[in-house]
Amino acid sequence: MGMVIHDDFWAACQAMPEKQRAPFLYALAEYRFEKKEPKGSPPWLPTFIALKQRIDLGDEASERGRKMAQARWGKQKAQHAAQASGKHDAQAHAEADAQAYAQASNESDAEVEVELGVEEPPYSPPMPSSVQDAPFWLQCLAALNDLLGTAYTTMPEKCRHMLERSAATFTVAQVRSMVEFKREEWTGTKYRKGLTPNTLFSPDHFEQYMHQAQAEREEAARYAEYA
Repeated sequence: MGMVIHDDFWAACQAMPEKQRAPFLYALAEYRFEKKEPKGSPPWLPTFIALKQRIDLGDEASERGRKMAQARWGKQKAQHAAQASGKHDAQAHAEADAQAYAQASNESDAEVEVELGVEEPPYSPPMPSSVQDAPFWLQCLAALNDLLGTAYTTMPEKCRHMLERSAATFTVAQVRSMVEFKREEWTGTKYRKGLTPNTLFSPDHFEQYMHQAQAEREEAARYAEYA
């Protein structure tokens, strides 16, 4: 089975410094064919974590399609065999349907629903263990990319150190809440250009923004009590 290179794979690669492109593309290919994840914390790891889910979803869709094709082929084979034995068309179709259903029943419940035309619920992939096990600063960068729709792969050293020192004080969820707060505050203003790791995680601003977001949450909670 081949590998599909999506447009956003290529766009992410082009946005990287040239020396990072080859290792990044090789890591995607190695994960696709051998399910090996990159070791350490290369600067493009947040982008790899986001895109590897696309590879997993593509593999799952291909596998479901293969099993559905096998079921259809089995049904057609049963129909031809029944007709060749002299059975009427109605009986041949009934036996073929029964055989196809029995084959589908051996698959998972989700695959049976696909075969019978039942719509599957939206897929919500769990957070990859590689994100949970990543350094605190890298988890914060992944949260920022998720909220802002960006694909930052690097962070200034001073910002990494700021986050590493703050890991014992704040959680990733609190940092994510801060990024969301500043996004809502700055969107549509001249400050929107400050929605970057350099600004939000800067030692000059990070703690200030975290306290602002905390104060906003507390005020909203008090308002909700009297609403």
